[in-house]
Amino acid sequence: MEATPIGRTAATRYLAAFGLSLLFNPSTPAMAFNPELHSAYALKAAQAFQRCPGVKLPVQLGEALADGTDAEDSSPRTILQRATHWHFYNRNEKLEPFWFFERNLDAIFNKRIKKLNELLVKPDADPVEVYEQAGRVLHYIQDMSVPGHVVPAYHAKLPGNPADPFDEFESIEALPVFDLSDAQCQALRDEAGKADANPRRFLDAAATATLQAIEQIDAAGKPVVDGAWKAYWVYPARDTDEARKGWGQYGTCEFAKGNVNAGCKREEELVALFEQQSRQAQRNSVLMLFYVQKKLAEAGQKNASAMANQ
Repeated sequence: MEATPIGRTAATRYLAAFGLSLLFNPSTPAMAFNPELHSAYALKAAQAFQRCPGVKLPVQLGEALADGTDAEDSSPRTILQRATHWHFYNRNEKLEPFWFFERNLDAIFNKRIKKLNELLVKPDADPVEVYEQAGRVLHYIQDMSVPGHVVPAYHAKLPGNPADPFDEFESIEALPVFDLSDAQCQALRDEAGKADANPRRFLDAAATATLQAIEQIDAAGKPVVDGAWKAYWVYPARDTDEARKGWGQYGTCEFAKGNVNAGCKREEELVALFEQQSRQAQRNSVLMLFYVQKKLAEAGQKNASAMANQ
């Protein structure tokens, strides 16, 4: 079945999502991993990070990172901002603003990065505030592990707009334990230590990896025709008007457990993809932690150094 119909006019769908989000739901109309998964990924990543050689991260800073990832979907203080700034990837730079809606994540992501950069260069910044803001930035990078956000396929967790089925597929308790070898830790440290490393590069790399995982692009970034997951995500949208605006759409198979229809994948294949993408989100969370610690060290952040030595 169609997971999210694309036939309604754009204006009707967008305005309905905006109005209902303000009335009934504190979450963004484009929520990916649910807030519990966002924060759980961040906490599990912080725990794996702490096991890497030569690393010190106070528990309260790992918790602050997780709080930031959660707040980006659930804080009442930014409900209007979230309702008008959606979390979809601006694939091919085609997903342009619509009235007062930022349909892609670029504007809000840049805003969150700007605030983080300001905190990272303050020698006396509150470390908890730094890591919470890093979590807000990380939230969008984690979102890029959700195919519906990268394709992008419109969805909203609101009446008449079903939530993304990938988001609802599995609980954190059902996922394999996340851990990193010393070599994997070093690879992430090296990646974060590059001169051109920054959150935007991390986000674009995550989006590219997801599009490759669902076989919409190949290793060279070229479009793939008839990829293995074409029954689940389609790009561009079949509706020419929606395609012109930059949208993809959900396919004829729903990413959910249960009866398998003809042409749909077996449950174990869905589980394998979800676990792969969950690991990607957690790996990128560790990458963000290495990046933040590098930037704090460069700035001589006194408070963070003191906390790490406790």
